[in-house]
Amino acid sequence: MLNQLKRTSISNGIVSCATLIKVITLRCFKKHKFEITPEQFILLDTLLDNVQPENLYQRQLGVLLGKDRANIARLIGILEKKGLVERVSDSNGRQINRITVTNKGVEIRNKIYPVISDIRKSYLDDIDYNDLKKCLDILNRIKDNISKNTKLKI
Repeated sequence: MLNQLKRTSISNGIVSCATLIKVITLRCFKKHKFEITPEQFILLDTLLDNVQPENLYQRQLGVLLGKDRANIARLIGILEKKGLVERVSDSNGRQINRITVTNKGVEIRNKIYPVISDIRKSYLDDIDYNDLKKCLDILNRIKDNISKNTKLKI
């Protein structure tokens, strides 16, 4: 019985929550007519939220966001065309890029951030901090198990 609970309910619950969060976030972005997508916002936010953003490389960004190299390259390309980020070649001559956020990127992120905070508050507000921390710990363990047991290249 416990195995069935683990296989079905937990997986379905994670997928359902992710889908609902994505839907309400997309609706909100559309309502506010933001010029970037939620996925692009997450990349910008991650860059600016990093302790040392000037040292964040494209590959590291992929690991942080759980996205493969092609997806990260595509997202960065879109944001670069919009003038929100820049790729800075590493000085060692290899094809390694540090990603920096432009002033325009900072402005866009700061414009969207309060709206995202309100969305998050709406679905996390009545949940105890310790419960949220435990949930995050468990989700990270699940993610680690997936990475450990598969050959996904992130």
